[in-house]
Amino acid sequence: MNPIEEFAALKGEQFAPSTWRVYLGAAKKALKLVAKAPGDCGSYEEILTLLHEHRKQKKFPKALRIAPFLGFLDSQIPKEEENIPDYGPVRAWVIERIEKETKATRKALFFIRRDLAMLACLCAAPERGSPRRWPKGALKVAPAQGGGLEVTLWDKPINNPGLTLALLYWHSWRARLDRPEQSRLHRKAWAYSDLLFPNSTGEVLGKQALHDALRRLGDQPKGGTRLTPERIRQAFLQLGA
Repeated sequence: MNPIEEFAALKGEQFAPSTWRVYLGAAKKALKLVAKAPGDCGSYEEILTLLHEHRKQKKFPKALRIAPFLGFLDSQIPKEEENIPDYGPVRAWVIERIEKETKATRKALFFIRRDLAMLACLCAAPERGSPRRWPKGALKVAPAQGGGLEVTLWDKPINNPGLTLALLYWHSWRARLDRPEQSRLHRKAWAYSDLLFPNSTGEVLGKQALHDALRRLGDQPKGGTRLTPERIRQAFLQLGA
């Protein structure tokens, strides 16, 4: 192992030649200052630790630009595989709460239906990001083969009963606004908006909207990390990883 030769082989990949010469010279000088020969300086981890110690003790000149060399050494050290969190309990809790709140009353106010549907969207199509900006056409309901209705989100069928019901209720409310005799019952800005979840002026909801919607699900499970819309999105993205 010769870290100087390996470091030199990266020439021209990221920096201008003149800059690279400065970094390479700094690497050679750093090894000299710690009394290590390039061809006999131990493992990457050993030399990196030694250089960090000298740097911390301010034994190197301030102008010695060894950060790129340190980064190179660090990149050569095998990293332990990161622990992937188990989001299963999060997914189960969110879906259960959405279904329970959706079934709580058939005559819920529109903003309750909207909040539950937004969360259902976050679960069903997490790869699409925040549903605040989704077009109305992203959610579709059509007769299913064999009877009943099929709910699709971005042309993907939704098979979870709890999520399906929340989306079905919201689609029904949005569809009513498209009828001339019904739109007068609500602000026209909502009726003519192309968004799936418009605000009171027909524009995009604020960033706080999803956080407010999450509070609709009630107290979060104890003992875990506090849930946020982004953490829920990551939990459902894990299913497609």
